[in-house]
Amino acid sequence: MQISRTMSLDPILERMGREATSLREAEAMREVLAEHYAGQDVTAINEHDWLEAVGRMEQIKQTGNAGME
Repeated sequence: MQISRTMSLDPILERMGREATSLREAEAMREVLAEHYAGQDVTAINEHDWLEAVGRMEQIKQTGNAGME
């Protein structure tokens, strides 16, 4: 599925693990992915880039600040 701010959370939940991921985490991850990887397919993001995005998502989750780099 192509990454955008309006994409379904399902592909993100699948990749992060449905049982271990909250909707808040998936929404934050969608924001990170849309900011840095818009237009790409979720499955095309390599592991290194994915883990960097997870780190950014954790910052957003902890601070509530989507503008953190």
